[in-house]
Amino acid sequence: MQTETISDIDFAHADRLGNRLLTELDRFRESAPVIWSDSAGAWIVTRHEDVVEALTGKYPLSNARYTPEAFSAISAEERPSRLPILTSSISHWAFNLDAPDHTRLRKLLTRAFAKPVVRAVQPFAQATMERVLDAAPVGQPVEFVDTIARAITGRVILHLFGLGEPLLERFQSWSQALNLALGVFNPPAEALDAAETALREMKEVLTPEIEVRRKRPTEDFLSQLVIAHEDGDQLSHEEVMGICYVALLAGHDTTMNSMALGVDILARNPDQIDYLLAHPDDIVNSVMEITRLSAMSTGQGRLVTEDFEWHGARLKKGDFAMLMFAAANRDPRRFTNPTMLDLSRDSSEVVTFAPGIHHCIGHLLAKMQLSEFFVRFFSRFDVELLDDELAFIAAYSFRGLDEMNVKLKARSRLA
Repeated sequence: MQTETISDIDFAHADRLGNRLLTELDRFRESAPVIWSDSAGAWIVTRHEDVVEALTGKYPLSNARYTPEAFSAISAEERPSRLPILTSSISHWAFNLDAPDHTRLRKLLTRAFAKPVVRAVQPFAQATMERVLDAAPVGQPVEFVDTIARAITGRVILHLFGLGEPLLERFQSWSQALNLALGVFNPPAEALDAAETALREMKEVLTPEIEVRRKRPTEDFLSQLVIAHEDGDQLSHEEVMGICYVALLAGHDTTMNSMALGVDILARNPDQIDYLLAHPDDIVNSVMEITRLSAMSTGQGRLVTEDFEWHGARLKKGDFAMLMFAAANRDPRRFTNPTMLDLSRDSSEVVTFAPGIHHCIGHLLAKMQLSEFFVRFFSRFDVELLDDELAFIAAYSFRGLDEMNVKLKARSRLA
């Protein structure tokens, strides 16, 4: 155990910290690479090299960190009746598995998340963005998160699933409920209950859709899951449902939040908007730099599977370690002037999408939407930010905004 003591971060109230969470993580990183947090009940890992090594499997850390015990706000006796879907299904979720189960699922999922699927969705995403941006009010206040970001990403994920637009509001509420239950430390009972309700409603909607595609598969995402096979192996119904739950959270809320936080950070750096529009061939690199600094993806937890020492800290079997992507992405050991937005910098070492064996399987879909959106949005508009402070949601793992008020004006600068 390290002897140095520093003041803790109030992880339980990440919404109150807002962007101060990032400077607090910077403080942790520059104090010691691995620090125990009473607030989190976990070891906080902040330096780029350590986060990357952990993600690539160097240390005895398990991805299976969501167990029924993680939902301790509800007693063990109550969980089976109160959280039956959450407690039984989470063992089938890809982001909560280790090899060989995780390896098997990734092989089966490759086709469903492959480039042809993303290319097939791209024209719809482009048309949806044009429709939403055409309708955006100019010269008057507009709430960006719901009016623009959710309106785009919700429709895209519904189209990916092969489902109709009438489900848009329900999909959005489900996504929010899952993020607020799974993206916080020690989620409260009411958040767990809301997540269980969301999972039950999703199951009721998606089960008949999956059965239709088993009989008559099409080209949509659900069909690709149903027909996915590898050496005679196929996904079970519970595995298909688990992937749908994860795809909703990781494919909708995270992209929406990246849009909102990206607009905020670009609006504060107008010279970088000029660079973005002048270098369309570098758009994916620019998107990764935007995600690096806007820090939607704050971190992921891991379960320690055996005792080991890490930079003088003694981690015990059963402890939790939080790999803080936001801190790693601002590590001056890896990035020059890390608190500055620089779209020209090489973004190949940005860890937003978790390099290594658990690399985000939906990263191509996210990059496509963000690349299309930022170019289209800033080609049309200059943005005036109207909020004194951003209104963050309580989730820390995937940061997002409750709302963001802006005023849009016709773009005055030439790209």
